[in-house]
Amino acid sequence: MKEPSPKAHFVRLAGVLGVAFVVFLTLKAILVPSSWDYDNWYRGDALELNASYELAYGGNDSCVACHQDTMDEFSQAKHQQLSCESCHGALADHVKDGVKIADAHMDDESRWQCLNCHEARVNKPKDFPQFDKITINEHKELDDEMLCIACHSPHDPTP
Repeated sequence: MKEPSPKAHFVRLAGVLGVAFVVFLTLKAILVPSSWDYDNWYRGDALELNASYELAYGGNDSCVACHQDTMDEFSQAKHQQLSCESCHGALADHVKDGVKIADAHMDDESRWQCLNCHEARVNKPKDFPQFDKITINEHKELDDEMLCIACHSPHDPTP
């Protein structure tokens, strides 16, 4: 019996890697959608699919028809860069079970809407107004049940 070459294991390894590479390319050709855009790294058909979904958010322009006076006030306010839907919910959910979402939140005995943005977090800029439970309770001697909107307009919270 002839002794195998000292380099035979390299030849076998190269053969195994070559077969694995061919299998990889075959599976890639089968599994990657034809509309895949390698330059921008997304599936091209996803754009058409997303456009076919029912619109869930209307943006501030969809609020003007019924809430022009609020929009006029809001355009000069501190929160003007926010979308109405940030606090009031999606246009699609504007009225649910006969109760306007905004009215339902006004009855909510929490500060979740304000704290959604203003809760103290280490990753926020130092000059951004931030509150935690301690500072809220010290702020003008509030009790645990008092809402921010008792003293601040939600559209322009400047004291």
